[in-house]
Amino acid sequence: MKRICIISCLFLAFPAFAQKDAKAKEWLDKSSGAFGKAGALSVDFTLNIKDVSNKVAESFDGTIDLKDTRFHLNVPEMETWFDGKTQWVLQKVWDEVNVSEPTAQEAQALNPAVIFSIYKKGCNYQYRGEKTDIKGRKVQEVELMPQAKKSDMEKIVMQIAPGDFLPVKIHIFYKNKLENIIHINQYRKNPNLPDSVFVFDKKKYPNVEIIDLR
Repeated sequence: MKRICIISCLFLAFPAFAQKDAKAKEWLDKSSGAFGKAGALSVDFTLNIKDVSNKVAESFDGTIDLKDTRFHLNVPEMETWFDGKTQWVLQKVWDEVNVSEPTAQEAQALNPAVIFSIYKKGCNYQYRGEKTDIKGRKVQEVELMPQAKKSDMEKIVMQIAPGDFLPVKIHIFYKNKLENIIHINQYRKNPNLPDSVFVFDKKKYPNVEIIDLR
C-alpha cells in the first residue's frame, strides 16, 4: 500500500471563495490562537493509513517539533528538519540526506503547522457538533472541504479539544479511497526549543550520504 507522508497529506491549495460556517470558524480560530500562544510545540502522534478499496491498513508513531515556520518531523522511515530556509530529509532505509531550499510556497506546503491556518486561505468548513473521541473525551468536530475540482482530497475532519483548543484527531479522506487518520497522543508546550532542533547535525549521522539539491 502506498504510504503518504504526514507532511504532504495535510496541505492543499484552496480557492479564494468558499462558504464559511460561523461555529466552525469559532473553533478553528481558537485552535489557531492556541498554537500561536504556545510559542512552540512538541507533538507525539500516531498515523493510521487505510486503503479502503483493498482493505489494507498500516500504522506508525512519530513526533513533530513546531516553532513558527520551523519544524522537525521524525517517523520510522524518514526524518525531516526545516530551519525556515533549508530543508534536510533523511531517508533512513538508504542512509541518504537530501538538502534543498524550498520556495516560500513549497515551505508553506511542507510545514505541519499549516494545519492551524489553512482554513484562513479560503475553503469550505462546517461545524459537526460535539463528539466523543477514542479516549472518551468530549471534543468539537469541524469539517474542511476543498473547492478545487482537481484536488485529490475529499475532506479533512478535525476534532478539537475544548480545554486547550488543540486538535486531537485529524482525519483526511482522499477521492481514491485512501484515508490518513492522525491521532495526537500528547502535546508539550515548549517555547524554549533551541534552534538546533530544526537543523540537521551531520556529526550525529557520520555514515549518511548527503545529496545537495540546492
